[in-house]
Amino acid sequence: MNGIRLTLLGLIVGIFILLSSVWMSSIRNAMAGPLNANQQDIVAVTPSPSPIQGAFGDEEIPPAGFASGVGSPNLLSTPIAGGTLLYFIPTDNDASATILYLYNTDSVSHTVALRGYSYNGVLGFSLNINIDALSFLRLSSDSIAAAPPPSWATPAPIITNFTDFTYIASLQLPEGVKVEGYTIFNPGTGTVDPRVDQGEIPLRFSTDPATLFLPSIRNNP
Repeated sequence: MNGIRLTLLGLIVGIFILLSSVWMSSIRNAMAGPLNANQQDIVAVTPSPSPIQGAFGDEEIPPAGFASGVGSPNLLSTPIAGGTLLYFIPTDNDASATILYLYNTDSVSHTVALRGYSYNGVLGFSLNINIDALSFLRLSSDSIAAAPPPSWATPAPIITNFTDFTYIASLQLPEGVKVEGYTIFNPGTGTVDPRVDQGEIPLRFSTDPATLFLPSIRNNP
């Protein structure tokens, strides 16, 4: 008699365990369905383009033909005899721009080589700038606002669109050519307006690109 009771009790416990397992499995499947669907939605979402665009379009989209292959920092420019090779870090995304000043103190015209490199040292931007004797030029990585001040209108600034994919740039300055520069912030406009206070940060120039990434420490006199 006791054997029959134990057998029935075992059958009841087994059926209960089986039903519990089936029930828990159905709950897990029901919860996994919406979770997987949400994950697919997240993966499928494509971020909308930035609403801030300059005259050249979104600065955070690589320009046509931009170098993207594997490169080496050894591909950076090398000095040319009779001149000075300077490196600097431009800022040119959808809310900022870089301004450069070139001044030729020599009695003959010169050509300044401006180069920009991607994160892996591959050349991505190249521009040769002719500057007349005893003359002055401005360069801007964004377009200039309409009706600029006279000093910005003649001669008109040369547009040097680095985009946000130029990590470091170089200037090959012939003897007698000087340079200065700064970055500005122009969110919402994408243009450089000399009549508006857009905030300025001076550029740091160096003959050694590595020193651009080190802090500048000055001792008080």
